[in-house]
Amino acid sequence: MVLLLLCTLSAFAQNKVITVSGRVVEEDTKEPVEMATVQLLALPDSTQAAGITTQKQGAFTLPKVKAGKYVLKISYIGFITQNIPLQLSEKAPAKNMGTIALQSDAVMLSEAVITAEAPPVTVKADTTEYNASAYRVAEGAMLEELVKKIPGAEVDKDGKITLNGKEIKKIMVDGKEFFSDDPSVSMKNLPANMVEKVKAYDKKSDMARITGIDDGEEEAVLDLTVKKGMKKGWIGNLIAGYGSDERYEAGAMVSRFKDDASISIIGAANNTNNKGFSEFGDAGQGLSGGNAGSGITTTRSLGVNFAKDTKKVQVGGNVQYGYSDNDARRKSSTETFLGEQSSFGASENTSRRKRHDLRVDFRLEWRPDTLTTIIFRPSGSYSKTNSENASGSDTWNNTHDPVNAKISSSSSNSNNYSLNGNLMMFRRLNNKGRNIHVGARFGYSDGETDSYSESSTEFFELDSISDIARYTNRTSDSRNWSVSASYTEPVFKNHFVQLRYEFAHRKQLAQSLVYDSINKYPYPEYFERGYDNELSTKVENFYDTHTADLSIRGIHPKMMYSAGVSLTPQSSLSETTIGPNSDRHLPQQNVLNWAPSVMFRYMFNKQHVLMFRYRGRSSTPNIEDLQEVIDITDPMSLRYGNPNLKPSFNNTFSLYYNKFTPESMRSYSLNLYYSNTLNSVANKMTYDPQTGARTYRKENVNGNWNARGYFSFNTPFKNKKFTMSSNANVRYSDAVSYTTVGKDKSNQELSTTHNFAVGERLTGNYRCDAFDVSLNGSVNYNLVRNSKQENSNRETFDYYVGGNTNVNLPWQMYLSTDINCRFKSGYTGGFNDNELIWNAQISKNFLKNNAATLRFKIYDILKQQTNLSRSISETQMSDTEYNTLGSYFMVHFVYRFNTLGGKAPGRRGPGMGPGGGRGPGGGHGGGRLRF
Repeated sequence: MVLLLLCTLSAFAQNKVITVSGRVVEEDTKEPVEMATVQLLALPDSTQAAGITTQKQGAFTLPKVKAGKYVLKISYIGFITQNIPLQLSEKAPAKNMGTIALQSDAVMLSEAVITAEAPPVTVKADTTEYNASAYRVAEGAMLEELVKKIPGAEVDKDGKITLNGKEIKKIMVDGKEFFSDDPSVSMKNLPANMVEKVKAYDKKSDMARITGIDDGEEEAVLDLTVKKGMKKGWIGNLIAGYGSDERYEAGAMVSRFKDDASISIIGAANNTNNKGFSEFGDAGQGLSGGNAGSGITTTRSLGVNFAKDTKKVQVGGNVQYGYSDNDARRKSSTETFLGEQSSFGASENTSRRKRHDLRVDFRLEWRPDTLTTIIFRPSGSYSKTNSENASGSDTWNNTHDPVNAKISSSSSNSNNYSLNGNLMMFRRLNNKGRNIHVGARFGYSDGETDSYSESSTEFFELDSISDIARYTNRTSDSRNWSVSASYTEPVFKNHFVQLRYEFAHRKQLAQSLVYDSINKYPYPEYFERGYDNELSTKVENFYDTHTADLSIRGIHPKMMYSAGVSLTPQSSLSETTIGPNSDRHLPQQNVLNWAPSVMFRYMFNKQHVLMFRYRGRSSTPNIEDLQEVIDITDPMSLRYGNPNLKPSFNNTFSLYYNKFTPESMRSYSLNLYYSNTLNSVANKMTYDPQTGARTYRKENVNGNWNARGYFSFNTPFKNKKFTMSSNANVRYSDAVSYTTVGKDKSNQELSTTHNFAVGERLTGNYRCDAFDVSLNGSVNYNLVRNSKQENSNRETFDYYVGGNTNVNLPWQMYLSTDINCRFKSGYTGGFNDNELIWNAQISKNFLKNNAATLRFKIYDILKQQTNLSRSISETQMSDTEYNTLGSYFMVHFVYRFNTLGGKAPGRRGPGMGPGGGRGPGGGHGGGRLRF
């Protein structure tokens, strides 16, 4: 019995667990090192007993460790690995290692060879961090190519960025705004080698950030962490290139960082569809000379961004100028839903558009004392556009009999101005959460467009031809202002109540004067004599909105929640003073909307988060939708507004789940969205079967809703050289419309267009010191069905298989190539062409510290690239193909410089993240280092 008791006690003592904790810092700067790898290796066989990465402030904790002899191994790219012998005893259940300092540089230790890898993805509360060194890009690549490699990220042909289904509205640098609301400037001009981390999160409004009360005003952003070695001094990238077909690219990015101040100057000129420097495409885009976009665009751009922080004042802003010259040729095939039948059309179009843009943004945040914050954000813009257009089209009915054939041309000139400002003041009344806020906002915009259009349409059933020529002058004017105030009161422990009120006033004016210039009154000599009162209109609209909010918020260590209700009484008044309904004064419309708001977030730990949010919001119709006549440029597609439109109300639900396991470096992400709109503004279409003409009128409808889901999974395998990511998405939407065929208004039919899409993308990456390889494939299925045509489904499949590789060659040379195959089925005739795109680049580094690069790039070697897209609305579906840049080659000279005190560009392999600083991608040329 005694022996049994002793054995039991001995076993209990051996199973007693111990906690090991500590903090990791840089030896030189004493700054904390986050995401360093901490491993506890059991002796004598060096098997891993526990592992974790350092968190905020460099802290780490290894729980549930048994007594015994160990080696505590701490490693981070660019630093000497620390191996600390450790004896753990059950007599000391909590072992604090204190502060552990890592020395810079890297050496090979004779005891072991262990690869230090930064985890590709980490999760911290509601922020997802992507380590730039985990995503290799080619020599001289810009930020866009790095973002494209992030799991769940997509960049479309127009430069719009989405991450797990959410559109990225802004890109920030070290928490500061960079070129305000134009992410494409950062994407095209910031070198990838500057970036240590890319953080993705929903940025709160200034009010929510300062008061801590969520007002629902947020936007998805990417926040770039610049490598520490690049935060003091001048850095720059200069590029010049010329190639076949007279393609050229030139650009410069020069930035200065000093303490808490920075300035960046960006300039570019090219005819390769780029707003900035040339970029090396990912497997989905290839080494295309810019996004496919709509046609071929020549661009000039210049921008300045600055930021300065002092103890009490933060200022920042930017000035941007851009010029674009777009030459587009388009082929389209369209199906229009007409109740139980459809009409079909085909068209070809050529257009030329030249545009000048100037935009100025400024931000001032002043803290006169520790309790008060004042924020002022003014902005202004100007644009000038000239365009010319020519097209030809044919229309068939449901039995494929010809209905009409049309040729047309048009030209237009427009000028637009805007000026906006937002002033806010916050005052904390105590340290327990009591605060007040007052704010004021104003906005002004003005625009004018002159256009001239001609068309000739042949109607086969009527055996007639209609010739139309019109000159139109459109002007618009919008003025708005608002005042607001809020008060926050702590009511009991960890709970706060907020009261908020806002009054907003908006006045809009839209005028369209139409002149018939055919035959009798030719344009431009006598156009004023052809004034057409039936097609002209002038509408003034006045909106007053009161908003009262009451919300309560609770904050706990693991949990945060808020609930509230909003009352929004609105009144609107419209007056028509020109046109067929001149002197028409509609009765004032009064609407009362109310909506609850709910937010709940639970943190299992800092890297395991669940969040739910509901938000209701009202919106008023824009002035164009309230006009009796909006657009009569195309006589076969007339668009009318509706002065009786009511405000819309949108309900949005979202669920967000994210988990990251540091030990395995594995991450999961789930995003679910649901949205429906009451009194949504949709098109009511009337179709004339004899002429094929379509007339659209804006109407309020109910039944529009959409749902989306996104799931991503990322994991490395045992040796960390091979990683895999999976991204799945599913979308469904209902779009309601009214259709009338013929002149009988009682023949109106209500129909719903159902749109279902599902897709999966699988990516595998292998990395070693000499090369890296990426293979990926995806499949996307899309089903479109109209409720009046249950047996006529429109199904498309898009299959994609591709791969790319970056290879280190001798003599500071690097080879990069990708090949991608796309298969399409289910599209309309002529749009199902498959394509095999192959691109390649070879580069040579030279000069001191490899500051210069000479590279040769060839795009679309097999000459098979196409530019096809499908668009779906409540009334029609269109397949469209634009002209592309085609196959061409280009030779570039790139020069990089810095005065940062560290190693200048540094030798690096393709996409390894240029050196010159601590962190992933830093150290000896920024590649993976062995310890």
